[in-house]
Amino acid sequence: MAWQVGVTCSLLVAAVVLAAAAQETEVHSSYIVHVAQGHAPRPRLHATRAYTSFLRDQLPEHMMHPEPIVHYAYAHAATGFAARLTPSQAAHLASLPSVLAVIPDGELPLHTTRSQKFLGLSRLIGLLPASEGGPDVVIGVIDSGVYPKDRASFAVDPELPPRPGSFRGRCVSTPTFNASAYCNDKLVGAKMFYKGYEAKIGRPLDANEKSPLDTNGHGTQTASIAAGSAVEGASFFGYGKGRAIGTAPAARIAAYKACWTDACTESDVLAAFEEAIADGVHVISISAGGGGEGPVAPKLHNDTVALAAFRAVRKGIIVSAAAGNEGPRASTVKNVAPWVITVGASTIARQFAATVSLGNGEAFAGATLYAGAPLGGASPSCRSCSAATRALTPASLGSWTPQRSPGRSWCAKGTSQRREKASEPPVAPEPSS
Repeated sequence: MAWQVGVTCSLLVAAVVLAAAAQETEVHSSYIVHVAQGHAPRPRLHATRAYTSFLRDQLPEHMMHPEPIVHYAYAHAATGFAARLTPSQAAHLASLPSVLAVIPDGELPLHTTRSQKFLGLSRLIGLLPASEGGPDVVIGVIDSGVYPKDRASFAVDPELPPRPGSFRGRCVSTPTFNASAYCNDKLVGAKMFYKGYEAKIGRPLDANEKSPLDTNGHGTQTASIAAGSAVEGASFFGYGKGRAIGTAPAARIAAYKACWTDACTESDVLAAFEEAIADGVHVISISAGGGGEGPVAPKLHNDTVALAAFRAVRKGIIVSAAAGNEGPRASTVKNVAPWVITVGASTIARQFAATVSLGNGEAFAGATLYAGAPLGGASPSCRSCSAATRALTPASLGSWTPQRSPGRSWCAKGTSQRREKASEPPVAPEPSS
């Protein structure tokens, strides 16, 4: 009997060792954990520590390796936290009555000039003059940050009154973002949220990367459309000349950078909502989200933007979100929660027209942003080069020579990328003599 007990104990020890080893081999991923209101720690300065203790209390000891890492705590935009967990840890938390949901930290894709006139808004009568440009409003823009260097859209109008006293946000300084130089009574806030993105890419960002500075222009554009100061003589290489001005030019801008080089992680977006609500913004604008690709939209209880927006709206904050870049097809509109103002694109009543006239008398109307000297005269052409050689394909990139289409050339729609087609003639080698 004694030897049987000894064997049984040995097997149990081996099973425990194997289970612990299996836990160690599991890989951390980022998750958002929604906690039932009655089980959440009371809001305080060290909320991330409180949720670290929560995890120690809720997870069995053998599941604490590798140790979970809490990187955000939420009290305003949601009740819960974001953490790096193993799949086993996430599954165990999801089974607890104190936890409402455990959601893998997904990615939200990021989704111009005469919009106000197109919408029928006038600066003489109606909503725009009645609002006086929104001087008492702070718009929190959750996007890819802001690039205020030498940008007149973020300059202070001398007639602008002091910023609203109810706003508690600020600008953070980093090696690439000088808050004292860039922020003023127009740009009143600038912060960044990157811990979810770090978990996604598997490395920490360096000091220069951790910055509210916009490096792709998306957040700068959306912020200036919402509340940019007037810029006279704006144009794009001479096109669309005129006065560029935001819809609410007297409103203030607080930029919350949650979108990085190739992704906006949901935990970072939720953290940006959390901070914007705590700072006291009056409007939140987000041109990202909706979750997922294709026609299947996430359920509202799994939609991070919808959940955060609901909490913001309950606190009296207006939330405006982009409808996305897909469509026009059925069920392609994103951010459709009924408490969100969803803004979709439309065909704008303006064209930058150009005409291509062929030698046989045919003419084709199109669009252009060409800003060079008038072309004049005629040039030989061949459609997809089938008249002279095979069509340009990805496999033939770099093979273009001036003999293939002397003079000017044009690219027809096909399977190759437009940028690749456009770059072919300029990089073509000169013919050998």
